Amino acid sequence: MHRYALVFFCVCFSASCLAWGGRGHAAIGALAQQNLTPAALSQVQELLRDDLDRYEQASGRTTLAAVASWPDEIREVAMKTDPAAYKGWHVRGNQVCSTKLGPCKDGHCVDELIISYTRILRDKSQSHRARNEALKWVVHLVGDLHMPLHSGINRNGGGAKVSMEDVELKPDATLHTIWDNELANAALKGWKSSARLEQNVPALTEDAPTRWMLETRDVALHEVYEPLSGFSCEAKLPEPIRIDAAYQQRSVAVVRHQIEMAGLRLAQLLNESLP
Repeated sequence: MHRYALVFFCVCFSASCLAWGGRGHAAIGALAQQNLTPAALSQVQELLRDDLDRYEQASGRTTLAAVASWPDEIREVAMKTDPAAYKGWHVRGNQVCSTKLGPCKDGHCVDELIISYTRILRDKSQSHRARNEALKWVVHLVGDLHMPLHSGINRNGGGAKVSMEDVELKPDATLHTIWDNELANAALKGWKSSARLEQNVPALTEDAPTRWMLETRDVALHEVYEPLSGFSCEAKLPEPIRIDAAYQQRSVAVVRHQIEMAGLRLAQLLNESLP
């Protein structure tokens, strides 16, 4: 097994596949840490003791925000060792106009991997290294799962070419990449959530990540696709899609809501996994 793999998984290496970017993942990690119980926080701090970076060197990172993008960081090294084995680990191709779950061969998809890594995180018979990496995977993947286009796609697969009003994009920019980058960064600039986890919330079931993913799929339908001119469940989107100022403004609330949901749900998952 590859040294980074705690369970068998697949990894997407293109930069366009990185949900939220570092800023979004850090925001999710920071919000989650603010909502940890004292017991969970103590265990997180212990698990991050002697944390290693992608080069197997001491990282000096001691917070969830600091380690939240670790899975994206190791992809460069992992690609050199076994590129054919890594594809699609932080997404699931759920069609937004269908109630059916997308494919997940051998558990190689975002919700199933969260479940697998959570089991490792809970298991104190596992090595410190295994649980450290499981923690970092859970933090990252919960963030990925709440990015709408990582949980829901249309017939273009999120890959429709786009242009944005008053924003210069790279020639290969797609609907997926602007939600990962331009729209997310605009929404997060100068913003910090103060959301708090409610007391006495019902305990999570093991399949909670799948339920969260399906909610995010619906966000993709109603907030990402339906506002687009020419959207239809029966056809691909006409390209290039024009992302006007009104769409950009609406996306701010969507991004912030998804970041908050990810952070609070991650906190609850860690609180229950590290009692």
